[in-house]
Amino acid sequence: MSGENMFSVYGRMTALPGRRDELITLLLDGFRAGGEDSGLLAYSINTAFDEPDTVWLTQLWIDKEAHDAVTRSEPVAAVTRRVFPLLAQQPEGFYGHAVHAHSRITES
Repeated sequence: MSGENMFSVYGRMTALPGRRDELITLLLDGFRAGGEDSGLLAYSINTAFDEPDTVWLTQLWIDKEAHDAVTRSEPVAAVTRRVFPLLAQQPEGFYGHAVHAHSRITES
């Protein structure tokens, strides 16, 4: 998949000690709150072996406008407000344009 306008988000969040799984649950709630037609093509929530309270987040959107519209929507903003009290520090975010994305589906 390639597209000139695809927008990517990479983030790092550090939860308060012992609250990582609660943070992950809220992040999933936020993705669901955006709705099926949000423009979010793919996302990944990752944990680090050596940082038990750290969550890495990757998102791929059809474009920046879709991302901005969804993150400003009230359903997603309501979930986001619940995320910040779980964080040990400010989240870090990095943004860019995806030049190529590929997914591989295997049959089980």
